[in-house]
Amino acid sequence: MRSKLLVGLVLILPVAAAVVAIVMNRPMLSDPPGFMKRLSIYLRYNTAETTADPLLPELRIRHYRLPEETVKTAVERTIRSLPRWKMIRAEGDVGAYQAEVSSLIWRFRDDLSVLVTGSPQGEVEVYVYSASRIGVGDLGANRVHILTFYEALERQLGGRS
Repeated sequence: MRSKLLVGLVLILPVAAAVVAIVMNRPMLSDPPGFMKRLSIYLRYNTAETTADPLLPELRIRHYRLPEETVKTAVERTIRSLPRWKMIRAEGDVGAYQAEVSSLIWRFRDDLSVLVTGSPQGEVEVYVYSASRIGVGDLGANRVHILTFYEALERQLGGRS
């Protein structure tokens, strides 16, 4: 009887842990590109990045019509202000920043990079890349790191963009 219970727990706990992680990562499963595509991305990729044409629409590079130095200062303040985030390297002169993000429950460490550049249109672009150190899929954690960063950055900028 005990062995059956133990086997049941061994099978159920990883599934329950995955469900909790997905829910905590605000999965947006019904948003474009759709449930199956999002689930596939969350289970297959352990990185997320902003691009001009992202896999997920919320991962589009953000643009700001502010002085580049203002955005760089806000990026550094943002990283330093977030709980469980640790600044690893800040090269403000080139607009490159690296941080380490620890997950809430299991304390997994993920790496996050931010690059601030001027664009030909006179705007400042903020590119973000986040990667898990272990695992095949991240259950959407790196996507959440990027969205958390952008939300906090926009608060630092006082809603100006």
